[in-house]
Amino acid sequence: MSDNKSSGRFWLVIIVALVVFAGLFLVGYLPRRRQDKARDQEAHQNNTAAPIVTVVPAKAAPDTTTLTLPADAQSRRATFLFAQAAGYVKAWHADIGQHVKAGQLLAEITTPELDQQLAQARANLGLARVSYDRLAGVKLAGAISRQELDAARAQFAAQQAAVQGVLAQQAFRRVVAPFSGIVTQRNVEVGALVSTSNAPGSQLFKLEQTDVLRAFVQVPQNFSPSIKNGLKADFLVPEFPGRSFAGRVVRNAGALNTDTRTLLTEVQVPNSTGKLRPGSYAQVRFHLPRTAPSIIIPANALVPGGTDSRVAVVADKKIHYAPVTTGRDFGAQLEVTQGLKGGELLVLNPLETLTEGETVTTRPFKAPPKPPGPAPAKPRPNDPDAPRVSSPLTVN
Repeated sequence: MSDNKSSGRFWLVIIVALVVFAGLFLVGYLPRRRQDKARDQEAHQNNTAAPIVTVVPAKAAPDTTTLTLPADAQSRRATFLFAQAAGYVKAWHADIGQHVKAGQLLAEITTPELDQQLAQARANLGLARVSYDRLAGVKLAGAISRQELDAARAQFAAQQAAVQGVLAQQAFRRVVAPFSGIVTQRNVEVGALVSTSNAPGSQLFKLEQTDVLRAFVQVPQNFSPSIKNGLKADFLVPEFPGRSFAGRVVRNAGALNTDTRTLLTEVQVPNSTGKLRPGSYAQVRFHLPRTAPSIIIPANALVPGGTDSRVAVVADKKIHYAPVTTGRDFGAQLEVTQGLKGGELLVLNPLETLTEGETVTTRPFKAPPKPPGPAPAKPRPNDPDAPRVSSPLTVN
């Protein structure tokens, strides 16, 4: 009887242990199985789901392109004045910065050599006059030949011309302004010896007309078709940050420089107030009309690798590769002259694993938030060290 009780108790313990073990097994196995199943389902969905790509629409280029180039600012007129008569400076009557009128006396020169030449020329003229009068007064027929009389007349005329020539040279003792303007150089002093040489450094004065400035700009070849006479432009100088002066294209060379492939263009800028200085560093900002339709795309929309330029376009949720022809490079943006019409959804940073016709899920591009902290310093307006800049956007 006791053996049966002991045996029943033993099996009861065994059964309870098995039940407890089964319960613990189920408690640990079932959640893990559910996790494994969920992970397998997620992996299957990831393997079968369409890739997610970031897209941005291609935009038509604006009607105006802004182009900023360095310029060489010069006066409307500028000339050096040299002595045309050798001698010594007697007096000067204009200094640097002085406004003068056309014909105004700038300096006087004493010419002792010319004075001596004039005296000799007048003496020769008197002798030639006496000789001619004597021969012309002979009444006896056949006493002199007609040739002798003609020679005396010619000698008299030559001496008259010699006197007039010396007098003309003496007129250059007065150095006068050829046009109205400002004296920007004076290289003479009283008593200085001057000659008729035009070697560098021998000029007496420099005269400039600054009421209008001439800004000469070298326009790159790809922008040259937009350069037309009458085109408006902005004249920029570092001395007036944030301010521009109105100018206008008046002429261009009509041919490109074969060394630089640029078009020499002249922009005239009114300067009646005299605020602008000739010779200073300057920039000219053009607002060039678009000569051909084009599209602006982000630079990172180009498919990397390969010899030809391509972009990945999403149409009907499928990838299509389109060959494009790029034009001007604006840094973060590119101009596309062929291959796009505008409005296409372009994939940013396309992966090389994307295949033609592959189904994708699109996500519109969102600009990243600005990082915390102070904003980066802006470049100085009209910075002389700034490179030439072109932008597809119109600057107001």
